[in-house]
Amino acid sequence: MSNESLFKQAILNSSFTYTARPEPMAADLRMSWGLSILLLALLYSRGKKSNFQKLQFLVHAVRLPEGREEVRGLLSGDYRAADVSVRVEPSLNRAVAMAHALQLVSIERGVSISLSAAGTSMAQKISSDQELLAQEREFLREVAPKMTDALMKRVWRLEDLL
Repeated sequence: MSNESLFKQAILNSSFTYTARPEPMAADLRMSWGLSILLLALLYSRGKKSNFQKLQFLVHAVRLPEGREEVRGLLSGDYRAADVSVRVEPSLNRAVAMAHALQLVSIERGVSISLSAAGTSMAQKISSDQELLAQEREFLREVAPKMTDALMKRVWRLEDLL
């Protein structure tokens, strides 16, 4: 018998056990994280509603401490709009679609998103849990009400560069 056959026989005659383990996944790719961030961002926004640009900006910023610092600096005047990183987050689009399917939000003319009564209730439950998303919740509570359409226009159009 060849060495390959001996190895093959050893494997075939052995017993194996398999233990499923969760695969690490970045928080922003988890639907539960994206849905929670969306609901919190809307809860803390004026009128419990927002446009897509503001939500994209907040969801990108909330992910990392550096992003949160940039937004706080922008609001305090320490940073210009051109100094702040902006990115479209695909996870937000999935979270909005899921929230809409669950009737947690309503989408008005494809432009703005607002919390429904069920969405407000769920967002308040997430917000009241002190151990859940503490840094993200603090950041969104602080900055979401201060984000204006004029500020978003400056950030997304990079008018400070001119």
